[in-house]
Amino acid sequence: MDYPNTGVLFTTKEKRHPQAPDMFGDIKFDRSYLLDMAEASDGDAVVIKIGGWLKKDKNGNRMVSIKVDNYNAPAKSAAKDPWDD
Repeated sequence: MDYPNTGVLFTTKEKRHPQAPDMFGDIKFDRSYLLDMAEASDGDAVVIKIGGWLKKDKNGNRMVSIKVDNYNAPAKSAAKDPWDD
């Protein structure tokens, strides 16, 4: 099952050159989360905080499970602001 705003990093088993990453993986973002973060940015960079947990996959390979910390995401509200005309 896919969970939005989560991903994994696996340990690289065979580095092909010294500058190759020690870990690789991906993170799947919910499109609305990315749009909200882009709108909330006050510069050219958008900072997305993540947390990580050391785990093993079903084959026993070590990995880091990652999740976006949503506490700093802009709040969505469907209610109309009573101060707006």
